[in-house]
Amino acid sequence: MTEEDILTQAAQCITQGNFMGAMEIFESYIAANSNDPSGYHGWAEAAMFEIQENGNMDDKGNDRINEGKIQSYLRKAAGLDSDNAEYLASYANALIEFDRVPMAIREFQKLRALGEKSDDVDVSFHLYEAARMLIDSINLKTNFDRSEQFARQYTPIAIEFAILGLGFTSIEEAMEYIATEE
Repeated sequence: MTEEDILTQAAQCITQGNFMGAMEIFESYIAANSNDPSGYHGWAEAAMFEIQENGNMDDKGNDRINEGKIQSYLRKAAGLDSDNAEYLASYANALIEFDRVPMAIREFQKLRALGEKSDDVDVSFHLYEAARMLIDSINLKTNFDRSEQFARQYTPIAIEFAILGLGFTSIEEAMEYIATEE
């Protein structure tokens, strides 16, 4: 079976909801192709789907899937292909999911820089999604109290990501549109 066939088989498992099966296939793929980021990314994505679909606690209250391993695999994929916006965004999104907001913001800043570096890479969707996830995290952590330090610290960053995600090149450019009289 070719490498492409193996990845296709894993993707089919994901579409069928067999996330654990996909993770097993990706583990085998990683063992044979340790320098291919798609294996690490695929495993971590399948693990995230498994957690979203079935939770991550077993009957004894322990994690079924190690969140540190998910982070590690996403970091590895992003490191192996640092110009891949999808890998960078997946890593940053997982960091928000696992309540590692400062780390996530650093990764989203890398993503932003990637978008600025290349006209061929559109990161606006990822930044817009980052803004939404950051606001959700802020609201959850502060019980919707924007006066709390955590909210005051990260809300401006979320707003900046939202503006960039809408396709503006800067906050200043967006403000020009807001200030324009009709």
